[in-house]
Amino acid sequence: MISLLGWRPPVRSTAEREIARGAVGNLDDMQRLGIHPKGLPEFFASEPASVQERWFARMYLLKPVLFIVLCLFWISTAFVSLGPGWDYGVGLMREGGVEGASAALTVVAGALADLAIGIAIAYRPTSRYGLYGAIAISFIYAIIGTILVPRLWADPLGPMLKIWPIIVAHLVALAILQDR
Repeated sequence: MISLLGWRPPVRSTAEREIARGAVGNLDDMQRLGIHPKGLPEFFASEPASVQERWFARMYLLKPVLFIVLCLFWISTAFVSLGPGWDYGVGLMREGGVEGASAALTVVAGALADLAIGIAIAYRPTSRYGLYGAIAISFIYAIIGTILVPRLWADPLGPMLKIWPIIVAHLVALAILQDR
């Protein structure tokens, strides 16, 4: 199903067929050619994994988790802003001096931007643009929030402070986005 969004999962139809077929070979033919296969313990002991290989292995497993979380983060913030968080968002805008229709339009624009970013990250051909957009809008939110409601920097839940780890998560996602 993830292939419909343009992502290339490691196990697709060709890999499934090869796994089902199994690894077959004739040991006598290999030895006659001068090939002396090793068992798994010998093979792994002969060439231990480097730091880069261990990093890659860990990041390979974290990559889908990172992209799913980022995608769901942006999409859910859009729905929260338009739903249960509506009054809170409009209240923050009023606190910053933005009243009436302007406050509502600003909250709607932010929610739609969040939704567009989440969808762009989910769809592989546009994920790079979504990640760049997420970084840019995070900086914009930090600037606007600082201007309109600077007390958010001292809020115990840290809504403004959380922007920085979010930006770093997007930079990591950009670093590991490329498959080939």
